[in-house]
This record gives sequence, C-alpha cells and structure tokens, in this order.
Amino acid sequence: MRKFDNQIQKIKNEVLAEVSRLAFEGILEEEKDLIPVRVNPGPEERYRCCIYHERAITADRAYMAMGGDGDSSKVIEVLDSACDQCPVHRYTITEACRGCLANRCMTACPVDAITKVDGKAKIDHNKCIECGRCKQACPYNAVADVMRPCRRDCPTNAIQIDHRKKAVIDYDKCINCGACVYHCPFGAISDKSEITQVIEALKEEDNHVYAMLAPAFATQFEYADLGQVVHGLKVLGFKDVVEVALGADLVTIHEAEELEKMKIQEKTMTSSCCPAFVEYIHKTFPDLTSHISTTVSPMIATARLVKAIDPKAITVFVGPCIAKKKEKLKSKDTDFVLTFEELAAMLDSQHIDFEALEVQPLDNASYYGRRFAASGGVALSVETHLKERGVTGIQIEVCDGVKECDKALKLLKFNRLNKDFIEGMACKGGCIKGPVTMHHGPKDIKSLENHAKTAKEQSTTEAVQVFSNVEISLEL
Repeated sequence: MRKFDNQIQKIKNEVLAEVSRLAFEGILEEEKDLIPVRVNPGPEERYRCCIYHERAITADRAYMAMGGDGDSSKVIEVLDSACDQCPVHRYTITEACRGCLANRCMTACPVDAITKVDGKAKIDHNKCIECGRCKQACPYNAVADVMRPCRRDCPTNAIQIDHRKKAVIDYDKCINCGACVYHCPFGAISDKSEITQVIEALKEEDNHVYAMLAPAFATQFEYADLGQVVHGLKVLGFKDVVEVALGADLVTIHEAEELEKMKIQEKTMTSSCCPAFVEYIHKTFPDLTSHISTTVSPMIATARLVKAIDPKAITVFVGPCIAKKKEKLKSKDTDFVLTFEELAAMLDSQHIDFEALEVQPLDNASYYGRRFAASGGVALSVETHLKERGVTGIQIEVCDGVKECDKALKLLKFNRLNKDFIEGMACKGGCIKGPVTMHHGPKDIKSLENHAKTAKEQSTTEAVQVFSNVEISLEL
C-alpha cells in the first residue's frame, strides 16, 4: 500500500487523480468546476482555516494540473490562494534583547525602522525592508531571522516577496530546479502539468505513445514490483515502456568521445544531462557556456532513438525533475514530460491493481546507464567507458547540488580548477532526490544500486549494440 511522504503530497495526489479520472472518462471540461467540492467535501475543513479556503486552493491546483495559463515560459508558479501562512515579518526582536546603550541595531537600520519601546528594541514592520543589517549589528544575536523556506532554499535567489507579503518568482533568475516546490511547507508553489494532454493521446485507438522512464524510477513505487508497474503502464494505454538509462548509455559514449577532444585542447568540459545545472551556467556564468558538453541529455537521446524506430511515436518522459519540462520546450524531441507524482496519480485514477499483474521486464540499459540517477553516476559511467578504451588519467570534479556546482564554476572561471570534467547535479544526491519524487528516503541509493545490478549488460557498449543500425544525432 502506498505511503505518502507528507500531507502536501497526498493533497496533490487527490487533485491529480481526480483530474486524471475525469480526463480518462472524457468529462473533464463539463465537471472541472466540481473538483474542489469532490476533493474537499466538508463540512469540516481538514488543513486550512475553512472549507471554502481549501476549495479555493484546490481549484488553483486543478487549474495547474490542467496546464495552467499555457505560458510555457513559466513552468513553476506560486498559487496565490495557498501562499498565506508563512511568517510575514522576516526579522523579529526576541527576548534576548538587553536594551543596550550602544543601540547598534538602530544605527545600522537604513530606514529608521527600529525604535526603543519600554527599554527594548522594536521593529516597525511597515518601514522594514528586510535588509538584515540589524541582525548583523546586534551583539546579543537578539534579532531572529525567519526566512521563508522557498527563499531560503532557492539557489539563485529567484524568490522575492511582494508588497502583499506573497512569494513571487523572478523568472530571469529561475533555473526550474524545483527546490521551492519541494520545500514550501504549504504546497503553495506548483509546476504546470501535461497530464491531460498525455491522457488524450493514450485514448487514441491506435496510439503510439511511449513511456520513457528516468533511471530514478528504481527508487519509486515502493509498494509494487517495478515489473508490475511497467505492466500497469501498458494497461494504462502506453504502447511500450523504455528506460531512459538506455539514452544515458548513448550519452556516455558520445560524451566520452567529446571529453577526449576537449582534454587534448586542455579545456574543461561540464556535463549536460541536468537541465537545471545547464541553465545555472547560462544565467550565472554566461562566459562559461562554451565549456558545456554539446551532447544531448539522456531524455533527448532516448526520444530520438524511439522516434527513429517508430516515426509515429509520441514520447512521454517520466521522471523526478521539473526542469525537464523546460528542457522539453527547447529540444522539441520529447513530446510530453510527466513527474513520478503525476504518473502515480494517473495509475491511481484507474484503480490499477499491481498485485494482479504479471511482472514484465525492463532491461534496456546497462548498470552504468541506470547509475546516472545518483550523484557521481555520470562521471562513473564516462570514466569507466574511457578506461575500457584505454584512456586513463581523466581528472573529474563531482558537484552534488547547486552550491558545489557554483564553487567549481567560480574556480573554473578564474582558471583555478585543474579538472578535465565537471559533473553537475542541481539536486543534492542526484536525480533520485528530485523535487517531485514520491519519497526522499535513505534507502534510495540502495534501491537504485540493486536495480542497476540487475542489468543484463554490464557495459555501455554492450547495451547500445542492438541499436547499432539506428542512426540518430546526439548533438544538441
């Protein structure tokens, strides 16, 4: 039986499953306005101040589940109705204030927002601009800084607070990593879904819809055998299921060859499989874009392979990553992107009983292709392939999370990084810790390793041999 990581995930599942059910039945347009009442029947509220507030938020969630406003440039949006429970004042004077004579907090404040009341400092929040200088100046650490989780965990400072004390996204800074989506305690930030478009494609009588499962798939669906889930996808209507780890094998070979050439030029190369990392380079270190590998990501490689074999194919990437939704818009090779949460909701909406299904194999990729999902997996695969070809001495920097990526890129910018290859992952831990995985547990890496070890082919070369007659480009 499925267990949810938290209540937000459960609520999202309820909405996505209801949208999916109506879409499969072909009555979504007629009954979409009933979703808030069905999900929140009342009369008592469950999570918010009242049942009407809950229904308003559910309506916004359903709107995003149906694609939102259609503006593809904004993959992630703040749900205005849900963003209302965080502390509205970031800085607060605590009981630790001694009312000292120095008054350094008052002197440091650039807008005269601090005064003394009854011998203690007090902040006038109508004036406060949340610059933090009072906190820096206080000798007693008496100023508490309660930064909103969405702002605290955004690696690019793309989250700001407007005049209504609501969170807003600066899309010029946003890299679509999804950290804000995962860390918001009230689920007030959401990604737009393509779940209804996928369902419409699945309902076609002679459909050619292929599910492309990201390597992190091995860490999901703990409540069923992975082979039963593969069978369940076919029951859902997918023509076939393909491992994106196979695309990772293709990427390994191409990227390894590219790295050899870059090494000869004595130029450091960065990986290109994580779209959030690539976007971070473009937006934060634009002068380093020439270092990015020109090899496509495993998602694109897999989509191109599937379409080369079946020209009528409609490809649906399923994974733990919101940034893939943005990458899809740029490459045009993948038709749709779903998250693991969205796929689970589709399966739930059709009440598919996994226990009643036979296990069907998923053996398209090598051990190393599957290990792409964890931090260090790309580097391991590329390095191993090069060693098999007799190339050694490659110096690699594995960057686990945006902070480590930023450090390595700064060193590279000033020619102080003596490395040949930088593997960059925006999510700490790698794709298995993506923002829209169904759980973030300590067993994830073990589950991935166990799945990787079941691969029939142990090398990338062996895994792609069967497709040696299929010609596709692996260049961006």
